Amino acid sequence: MNRLKINQDLVAGLMFIAFGVLGLLLGKAYPMGTSLRMGPGYLPTVLCWILIVLGAIVGGKGSIVGGLPLERWYFRPLIMVCLGLMTFALLIEGVGLPAAVMATVVVGAMGGQEFRLVEVLILAVVLAAVAVAIFIYGLGLPMPILPR
Repeated sequence: MNRLKINQDLVAGLMFIAFGVLGLLLGKAYPMGTSLRMGPGYLPTVLCWILIVLGAIVGGKGSIVGGLPLERWYFRPLIMVCLGLMTFALLIEGVGLPAAVMATVVVGAMGGQEFRLVEVLILAVVLAAVAVAIFIYGLGLPMPILPR
């Protein structure tokens, strides 16, 4: 008898399905509307179903064909990326978009095993400039550039 082997594709597919189902459950209170008059729940519902189908495809492939074995979980990257997002949320109003983006990049990069300060600072400056160009000048969003 063939045993089901737990691998990265199978676990990723199950995770996609779980996130899709969770999204459907959380968004069921929003009105759907129709294709011509989409309500606030229309796009999230469609995206959740796409995520569920994609998860079934990836998980099915992983259970039939197989895939790479699961590796050890590393919590430092997960924690640092979450801290980076919280850093952005806390800093955006007070110090402005460029500084918040740079702080987010530096904090998030600390989760990696190959943290090089010079490379991270160059990336932070470039991403801050791109964010200002896109969100403030390109889209005209009312975000502060300098600290208040």
